Amino acid sequence: MLTVLIAFGIFATVVLLLEGVYYAYQVLSRRGKETERIKERIQEWTAKPELQQLGIVRNQSLSDIPWLHDFLVPIRKLDGLRRLHERGNNTFPFGTFLLASLLIAILISGVCLQFHTHFIVTLGSVLVGTSLPFGYLYWRKAKRMAKFQRQLPEALELIARALRAGHAFFVGLKLVGEEFPEPIGPEFKRAFDEVSMGISVPQALQNLADRVDCIDVKFFVTSVSVQRETGGNLAEIIESLGHVIRKRFELYMKIAALSAEGRVSAIILFALPLVLGLFLYRMNPEYIGVLFTDPIGHTMLMTGSALMIIGAFITRKMINIEV
Repeated sequence: MLTVLIAFGIFATVVLLLEGVYYAYQVLSRRGKETERIKERIQEWTAKPELQQLGIVRNQSLSDIPWLHDFLVPIRKLDGLRRLHERGNNTFPFGTFLLASLLIAILISGVCLQFHTHFIVTLGSVLVGTSLPFGYLYWRKAKRMAKFQRQLPEALELIARALRAGHAFFVGLKLVGEEFPEPIGPEFKRAFDEVSMGISVPQALQNLADRVDCIDVKFFVTSVSVQRETGGNLAEIIESLGHVIRKRFELYMKIAALSAEGRVSAIILFALPLVLGLFLYRMNPEYIGVLFTDPIGHTMLMTGSALMIIGAFITRKMINIEV
């Protein structure tokens, strides 16, 4: 029975690997052609005089594989992961990361069955392996949003200067989209495009706030919406908001510098058992190998790993001061 499971795992791994290679080749080879074809179709549609009214619909492609896209669309429980994928501005579709997670799970299961590891160890390894693609999505989103937040004060100041010069508000959005790089430039350009296509300014700003995970953008959207209803000097409001965000970011950097010692201590304490275990395994494999061969060693290893993870989360909460 074990041999059959191993053979099935190897077969499924090879099939998924070949499909992934073929999919990557198709994406890279067709991306340029798809872009040109879409531009041609848009030009044909806009040239037709009989089109009196156009619906503005944005369809998100979850995968270039049709059957996988149709399978993922109705699953609403994946909306959080989809939003995470969108905020990270990933090149590959969302379905690619699901396939990568499945492939990693099959590989880890095959390796654990080959070495006859404990069921709990196998289950934990599979859970950790399947979470790696989504951990990468979270890391990419966090990195992109941090850069977005650093660019936001300058973008708001540019909008305020455009308003003082007599331009309309959506022109300020256009200027930010043209002058700023990724990620804030394309996001504001998208908001300007939505306004140009007929969407109201509050709705376009709300869409911007939904796309990015930044509390300062929500403050910006709320300020603009309130000003449009009650009146006031919008340029002064936006400029003051940009000044507050800049000062808050400076305070955050000071706190990060003051808490650097705690973060370094946490990294050392977390890495010390791993480095010491590798050193002991290098010096005396039989001494440390009991952890991987004896059932009591398995229990000790799992308990120690769980305590290390809990300690890492507690330490992170202690040194991660929100501003």
